[in-house]
Amino acid sequence: MTMKIALITMLGLTIFSALAAGKSRGRPPMAAIDVPVDVSYTVHQYREGAFPRAGQVGIAVAKEHLDKDNTLPVVVFIHGGGWAKGDKDQLAWQCIRYAQKGYVAATVSYRLIDEAPFPACIQDVMEAIRYIKSICPEISGDPDNIGLQGYSAGAHLALMIALASDEETFHSGAYAEYDSSVKCAFVISAPTDFPERKNRGEALTQLHEQQRGDSEFLRRVSPVEHVVADQVPILMVHGTNDELVPSFHYEHFKIRCSEAGVENFKLITEPGGGHMFFFKERKTYQPIMDAFFREHLGPAN
Repeated sequence: MTMKIALITMLGLTIFSALAAGKSRGRPPMAAIDVPVDVSYTVHQYREGAFPRAGQVGIAVAKEHLDKDNTLPVVVFIHGGGWAKGDKDQLAWQCIRYAQKGYVAATVSYRLIDEAPFPACIQDVMEAIRYIKSICPEISGDPDNIGLQGYSAGAHLALMIALASDEETFHSGAYAEYDSSVKCAFVISAPTDFPERKNRGEALTQLHEQQRGDSEFLRRVSPVEHVVADQVPILMVHGTNDELVPSFHYEHFKIRCSEAGVENFKLITEPGGGHMFFFKERKTYQPIMDAFFREHLGPAN
């Protein structure tokens, strides 16, 4: 199988997983990853527990960069699925693509809401970032030069890392000698405002009843509530006809950034785009994403 066909196959699996949203919950069977000969792809356990696959990261690095003194920028991909489904495997194709561009790339699993209630998923992704920093000497990565990409629920988690990495509520205590800070975040179809979801009568099924009634908790897990003037660069892309994550999410986030005096936030909207517009229009948006990481992490080579 050629690299192009392999990437298209993995992309198709990702899109299929997203289309199945709402029809099933839980972690899909482990996927076979088609790894090109020039890339090293390894799975690491960053946390033990009752759900081993929920504590894993996949790391992709071009073999030519391993066992050398150079340190490469790191891009971490966080999967979507309504916090209730999905797995790191569905973004392995993105990791491989970025490894071949000269980055260290990681794809992260976290506990789904049937495995542990909120905010375990937030704690997990922050712990995964600290773990990745701890192994950077082994994978040729630069722990001070990490960017995030997240889609849907994964975009929410990416924003929480980018904006609230110092919140004690979300610190698991593991790898405490490292922090969860990152350099930038590229987010797609991101849920940002839980209180407004409640105000509009949305079910908030990812939260249990007590959390749904706790206004302070809803604010604490909402990225829009963590906006500050000196936050890291964020590029948000969103479809204007997204029915799963409606436009108020990006509109409120943009307003809050403007009110806070944020100068490094950018919003790109896709007219008529639905929840999966990024994948359907990947020829347009992948170059935008690539340019964003080149700008904020530096060229990989």
